[in-house]
Amino acid sequence: MKRIASILLCFVACLAACTGSDERYDRNDSVPKGDPDFPPLETSWVIDKAAVLSDSTIASGDAILERLKTDGIAEVVVVLIAGVEHPEEWATRYGRRLGLGKKGFAAEGGNRGLVWLVRPDAREKLTVSVGRGLPRFTTVDYGPIVDGAVEYFNFGNFDRGVSTLIAGTDRVLRSIYGGSE
Repeated sequence: MKRIASILLCFVACLAACTGSDERYDRNDSVPKGDPDFPPLETSWVIDKAAVLSDSTIASGDAILERLKTDGIAEVVVVLIAGVEHPEEWATRYGRRLGLGKKGFAAEGGNRGLVWLVRPDAREKLTVSVGRGLPRFTTVDYGPIVDGAVEYFNFGNFDRGVSTLIAGTDRVLRSIYGGSE
């Protein structure tokens, strides 16, 4: 009887470990060495740690990004921060840390997260990290968004650049994944 109980206990433990777990597919969500810490996601999807945006740009951008989330299309964060030396890693790990997008497999609508990293102090000012749950949002789609925003960033107009970035992201994601505009 003890043997059956032990086997049953092992079976239950294996089943719990293999199904329905909240484990992420990739646990590497630490800040890359030498880069600034990840800012918390507090009251806005637009995080301005570089202090270059107006309050109105943050508020209007946050409203658009909140609608993308509410409509079940994607969770999008725009973060402006200086001092990031490993932008691709930083943006990807930040999205993982936040757990952006619904939990679950990408084929089931999970991992629908997107991070736009704006580095005002860098030559290459804009980096994107697209979650696995947004496979149809490709460089063909976000390339024109990047081009439009960078035009403003390169001339120090971060308000207009972020507004362009958010409006383009909203328009394209809705055209690909549905939802009302």
